[in-house]
Amino acid sequence: MKIKLPELTERNIMFATVITFLLLATIITMGMFTPLIVKLASGVDISLSPGYFNERTAIPTAALVLLLSACTILSNRNRRYIIPTIGMSVALAIVFLFISPFDNAPVDIALPILTFVLIAIFSRIARIYSTGFDMPLKVRKISAHIIHIGIILILLGVILSSNMKIEGSGIVELGEMGSFEEQDYKIEVNKMASYYSGESFQNYPASSYTTEIDFDIYRSGLYFDSGQIKYVTDFKWGQTHTTTYINRGITEELFIAPRAINETKGEIDIYMRTVPFINSLWAGIYLMIFGIIGVLLSDRAKGLQGTSASGKSKETYQEIYDRILEEEVRTHRSEKEADKR
Repeated sequence: MKIKLPELTERNIMFATVITFLLLATIITMGMFTPLIVKLASGVDISLSPGYFNERTAIPTAALVLLLSACTILSNRNRRYIIPTIGMSVALAIVFLFISPFDNAPVDIALPILTFVLIAIFSRIARIYSTGFDMPLKVRKISAHIIHIGIILILLGVILSSNMKIEGSGIVELGEMGSFEEQDYKIEVNKMASYYSGESFQNYPASSYTTEIDFDIYRSGLYFDSGQIKYVTDFKWGQTHTTTYINRGITEELFIAPRAINETKGEIDIYMRTVPFINSLWAGIYLMIFGIIGVLLSDRAKGLQGTSASGKSKETYQEIYDRILEEEVRTHRSEKEADKR
């Protein structure tokens, strides 16, 4: 008996997309509620690391991206290219996994697949732009694909930033240059000043004690920027908190925060994190918003055109009605005059 595979229709691909999305949502929901269920059942506090979700959602996410690629290139003219295109992207992802050009398995797998999807989306936008659709319909179709580009950029930003970030800590002395493992950045602490602030509390002269740390940042041996972080001890609430330094560049984000201080020795335990390609996530969010606005505006313009066309049709029907009425009146008068004769 010959097994007949389902056709690659828009309906079938959409059904597969919904099933995959529900599977992904189920995995995430189970991971979110597992600590709560364990807490209620046994009283034990547990926490699930990002790795728990990354390992379990990688395959459904990749499947969603491939289905998006299939939806993008699906048409009567190029339906036969769906399987070869998806197969080529998967094969390239497998090759990248073995040769590991980025020394990171999730990045090696994701980049070929996401690149193929972006190429498919841009080619579809080019075809829509060159067609003879009216402007509202053309804007609507292109805006929908801009939303797809935003989704891909968000996935790209999440995958690259979470798997390529570098973080660590080190102790930096006042007036000395401190370096961090695998980081291109170094910190030189120039000043450390402490003071009390707020109203007096119990045996303390104030409610909080703040230490300000001024520093210069060097990247690859060259001056990069200056900043300030604070380490605050709150006597009233019995806790400590800090302020942070954040520099959001085009290619990466630099985050610096104090972990602990030793005023007697003039030492600061500093935490540093660099997150590359985080701006891809923000760019994807802005593109999604832009695409949604484009869809809404195009729908509004289409509705206005429809209202205008409807108004014209009503006028035409009225004219036809008046003309028929005049003909009926004229015929009736002619028959009366004929009867009088």
